[in-house]
Amino acid sequence: MAESVSPHPLRSLVWRLALGAGLGLGLFAAESWLLLRSGLVGVDIPVDGPYAALSAAVRPVLPGLLVRVAAVYVVAGGVFAGVAFGLARVWGRGGVGATVAGWLGLVMLLAWDRAIARPALFDDLPWVRPLLAWLVDHGEPWHPRAVAVAVALVHGAVVLARLPTWKRRLQGAAVVAAGALLLWGAGRAGESTTGEKPPLVVLIGIDAFRPDRLSVLGGSGRVAPHVDRFVAESTLFTRAYTPVAQTEPAWRSLLTARWPHETGVRYALTSDSRMKLHPTFPETFAKAGWSTLFATDCSRFHAEGPASGFATRWQPPRGAVNFLLEKLRYRALGLFADHTVGAAWVPEFIENRALAGIHDPMGYARRLTSRVLAEASEGPTLFAFHATAAHFPGDPVHPFYRRFVSPSEPLERRLRMHFAPVSPGAKGGWTRDGAEALYDELLAQADAQVGHVLDALRAAGRYDDALIILMSDHGESFHEDRPDLAGATPVHGARLSELENRILLAVKPPGGRKQGPSRVDALVRLVDVGPTLLEFSGLPALTGVDGVSLAPLLRGESLAPLALYAETGFTHVSPEVFDVGHWPGAPRAFDAYRIRPDGVVEMGDAAHEAVVMEKDLGAFDGLRWWVDRPRADGTWRRECVGQCEGPDALVLEAWLDVVRGRTAEGDSRKVAGHVDDPRRSLAPGTVRPPQQLLRLRSVQPAGPAHPQPRGG
Repeated sequence: MAESVSPHPLRSLVWRLALGAGLGLGLFAAESWLLLRSGLVGVDIPVDGPYAALSAAVRPVLPGLLVRVAAVYVVAGGVFAGVAFGLARVWGRGGVGATVAGWLGLVMLLAWDRAIARPALFDDLPWVRPLLAWLVDHGEPWHPRAVAVAVALVHGAVVLARLPTWKRRLQGAAVVAAGALLLWGAGRAGESTTGEKPPLVVLIGIDAFRPDRLSVLGGSGRVAPHVDRFVAESTLFTRAYTPVAQTEPAWRSLLTARWPHETGVRYALTSDSRMKLHPTFPETFAKAGWSTLFATDCSRFHAEGPASGFATRWQPPRGAVNFLLEKLRYRALGLFADHTVGAAWVPEFIENRALAGIHDPMGYARRLTSRVLAEASEGPTLFAFHATAAHFPGDPVHPFYRRFVSPSEPLERRLRMHFAPVSPGAKGGWTRDGAEALYDELLAQADAQVGHVLDALRAAGRYDDALIILMSDHGESFHEDRPDLAGATPVHGARLSELENRILLAVKPPGGRKQGPSRVDALVRLVDVGPTLLEFSGLPALTGVDGVSLAPLLRGESLAPLALYAETGFTHVSPEVFDVGHWPGAPRAFDAYRIRPDGVVEMGDAAHEAVVMEKDLGAFDGLRWWVDRPRADGTWRRECVGQCEGPDALVLEAWLDVVRGRTAEGDSRKVAGHVDDPRRSLAPGTVRPPQQLLRLRSVQPAGPAHPQPRGG
C-alpha cells in the first residue's frame, strides 16, 4: 500500500502566495466594479461638453495607474496569505480553508485599525456606518494592536513549546528579543548629526491658520501647541497680512515679493500664460548653489511649477488626473499602501491630501522629514512646506476628530468638511460653532504635522542653526457677521478683512531669537518674507519688488511704516451675498475652466475677464481700509472703513491709486463693465473718458471692517 506524501512546505507556501494574490486581485476587481457602478465620469459613460476634455485628459494615464493599483492588491494579498499560512502551520494546519480564513482575519484586523485612525476611509459606506460611529466614539488605536500582539504572542508561545529542548526554546526567545531590539534601534537610528552643518532655511506654511488660535493672541492653547511652542522661541509679527486670501495667488506673491496684479496670478487655477515671470527668491537661493525643495500634500488649487524657482517639487499630480483620483476610491490602498513603499509606488494616492481616508497625514510628515534631512545633510538647503489639513475634504484623523466637535453632531459632519456654494438668499447648513470646531480639529492635525517636522529638526541637531519661518497664506471666515449664514461653508478671499487677510507669521533666526523682540506689532505683509530670507542668508536682494526685508524689526530696530495692497480672490461665495449691488458677473460652474491637452485645469479666457472685474481692490495701513468695489451699473464705489479723516487717510488713498497704476487727475477711474455683457465690458486696466464715469465715494464710521476674531 503506497504511503501518502505531504507536499513540501515551500511548495505549499508558493501555492498559498498565489492564492493570496488571487484574493487580492479579486478584491481589486470588486472595488473596480463598485466604482463603475457608481458612475465614474470619463470611465464608464460617454461625456459631452466641458467634461469631454476632462475625459480625454485622463484616459491615456488611467490604464497605467490602474495597473499599479492592482499590483498593490496582488502583492498585499500574497503577503497576507503567506502570513496566514505561517500562522496556520503553527497549529499543524495549512489548508486552503485555513489560509483564506486567516487572510480574511488579517484584513479585517487591519481595517479595524484604519477605521479608528482614519474613519473617512469608510464613512461613505452605509452598511458600516453604525459600527463606524461606535468606533469613532469609543475605539482606541491600541485595541486592534493589542489583539495583533496577543495573536503573535500565542503563536510564538506555541512554536517555543514545540521545540524539542529548553535550550532550543531559550535560543528561540533570544532570537525574537534580538529582532525586536533591532527593529527599535532602526527606528531610532539617524536622529542626530554632528560636525559642521550646512545652512538650512525652512519655510512652513499652514493653510488657513488664523492667528487668533495662538495662545498669546487669545486662543485656548489647545488647538496648536506645537505652533505655540515655536512662537515662544521666535519673533511673532502680530499684524501680518496677505495681499490675497487664496493659496495659489498668495504663494505667488510670497515667492516674487510682488502684489497679485503684478504677478498675474490673481485666483486659483490661473492659466500659465497669464503668469508674469518675475524672479523668485528660491531662484536666488538656487543660483547661489543651494538645494531648493518645495512640498505640499494638496495640489488641486496650488501647484508649484518651474517658475516657482524650486528645483525639486514634491506634490500630487496637477490637473484633471488629480480630480479623477477622488473618484477612484480604492479603499484597500488605505489599508495596504500607507507606508514608505506604498508612497513610492502610488504617490498619487498615498501622498495626496485630497483623498479622504487614504492619505495618512502623520505618515506623510515622517516620510517628508526624512527626505528633507537627508537632502540638508548634503549642502545648503531651502525647504518650503505647505500643510493643507484645513483644506477640503477636511477629514480629521485620530485623535483629532474627537477634540472639539460635539459627539452629538451627525457623523458626516464630524468626519468631513462639506462644500456648498453660497449665493444670495442661501442659508447655513450647520452651526457656526460646529464649523469652527471642525476647523480647529483640522488645524490641530496640521499642528501635529508641523510639530513632527520641528521635533525631527531638533532631534537631528538642525533646529537651532536653521532659519525657520512659520506662516499662513490666509485666514478663514465663518460668516461671523451673518447669522443667516451660520454653518455655511467657510470662506477665504471673499472680502478684505481681518478674518480673511490677517495671517500667522513667526520668525526664528539661526541661533534663536537672541536679542530680538518676542513680538512685533507693526503692520507687515506676506510679500516681505522673501526679502527677509534673502537678507538673513546673505544673498542678493530681489530688485523692483513690493516687499521689504523685516530684518531691522527682527533686530529690534525701526522700519518705516508699511501699507498693504490687497484684493479679493475668486470663491464659492457670490460677492452679492455681502454687498448688495456688487457686480456679480463671474461664472461659478465647471465650464468656467478649460482642460489643456496635458491635463492641466485652468481658468478660461472669458471667465478670467469676469473674475478680474469682480474683484474688490483695497489698501490698508492698520487703521483704515480704502476699498474700491465694482457695481452692477458699471461704476466703482470707493469706501473707507476705520479712521478715515485726516492727512494719513488721504495719503493711503493716494497710495492705492499709485499701486493700482491710476492717476488722481480729475475723476478718471478704471471701471468694471456692465453686468449685461461681460465679454464686451472693460476690465480694470482700461480707462473710459471721464464723462462716461461716475465715482461714488462713501465713508463709514470708524471701527473695524468686520468683527474682531475670537479665541480658539
